[in-house]
Amino acid sequence: MNESINLDFPSSSFTLTIIQTAIFFLTIVFAIAYTTLILVESTLRKNKLNWFTINVCLTSVLFSTIMIMLNIQQLLGVTGNISCQSTAYLVTMIACQLMYSHCVFAISRLLTIVYAHKRIFRSNLCLWGYIIAGWIVAFLLALPYSFTDFLMCSKSEEITFISYYALITILFLPIIIITACNTRTLMFVRHSARRVHAGNTVGQVSHKRDVFLVKLTIGTFIMFIVGWTPSFTIQIFQKTAYIPNIANECFHVLPSIALLGDVLLLIFTNQPVRVLVKNFTNKIFHL
Repeated sequence: MNESINLDFPSSSFTLTIIQTAIFFLTIVFAIAYTTLILVESTLRKNKLNWFTINVCLTSVLFSTIMIMLNIQQLLGVTGNISCQSTAYLVTMIACQLMYSHCVFAISRLLTIVYAHKRIFRSNLCLWGYIIAGWIVAFLLALPYSFTDFLMCSKSEEITFISYYALITILFLPIIIITACNTRTLMFVRHSARRVHAGNTVGQVSHKRDVFLVKLTIGTFIMFIVGWTPSFTIQIFQKTAYIPNIANECFHVLPSIALLGDVLLLIFTNQPVRVLVKNFTNKIFHL
């Protein structure tokens, strides 16, 4: 007999659930549109960095799809055939992958920029190795949730080790990894920029591109942290501390907003994609 899941992501508020579902749906639409543009356009496919953003988008689609299904079940008042632990594991694993997809992106930029003379870090083998490694890490880190009752399953008021494990593995560890990688990369880029002669146009363009990419990874990650930290924090404290309903609902809707914002930021900061969308839009209006 399956235990019904007590997810804290979708609130009991009907309005909030509808809003979350709409935001998750928009995330799916934009993420699929972005991924399709990359896959269809050969010049965009050849850019290895775009595959990291596709990894983020596809993971966002998976997470949004799962959350929409859970929201619909809640609205209809039905329970799924999958056990609470299995659902909690799936949700947590995808959430982990979202965080670690940013990690592998930051690690890739670090190795590609700092060790630019080593071609292995720019190879397709290394690219797929990063992405696969991120999925493996997410799969392994989420395993404890399939054997224990996390807060979304347990009705107990006790705060267990798994509650803190969630904060460490899904938030704190990625923060440390990405902060360390981006700090090292920025320091190297700035140090290298001092050695670039003022007339070396190629060097200046490369420097600006590297700084922009690092700032992009920092920006998307900050957006993700702002959206997810309150939600995971109240998973621990909501049973031992009073949280106003309005604040509680705002915190619960933040992850969906951050997810959509993350995808939109990837789209609008990718200049070739932006140009394609603009040209496509102009053709439609001139028909």
